[in-house]
Amino acid sequence: MVPPKPAGRPHQVRVTSTQKGVRYELREVNTSEVRSSGVLGPKDKEVLINVKGPTELRATNIEYLRVRIDGVPFLFTADAVGEVPVNFPDLDTSPPPPEPVGTGQAAAQSKKKR
Repeated sequence: MVPPKPAGRPHQVRVTSTQKGVRYELREVNTSEVRSSGVLGPKDKEVLINVKGPTELRATNIEYLRVRIDGVPFLFTADAVGEVPVNFPDLDTSPPPPEPVGTGQAAAQSKKKR
């Protein structure tokens, strides 16, 4: 049986680590294809992975990973500690993430007044 093709456009996922020896695996949910895996440390270059559709990130210590999807930082929930898998939704079918505090039109207008 052929797995269904993921919908949507490709997204760039960038992964870095703040601790040495963090093992990670990034898998597409729809196809179960492992897009990238390895061990990261703070001196390693940022890993760039192209994915389509919803994805899942597994790591030995997920709290030490920093993830950006299409340039937007992905903030882990407080319970994402240790070997908890984290699911990233398909950005084409999900609402955009909220803007960080201090950005947007209100912040831009207050900077102009200064």
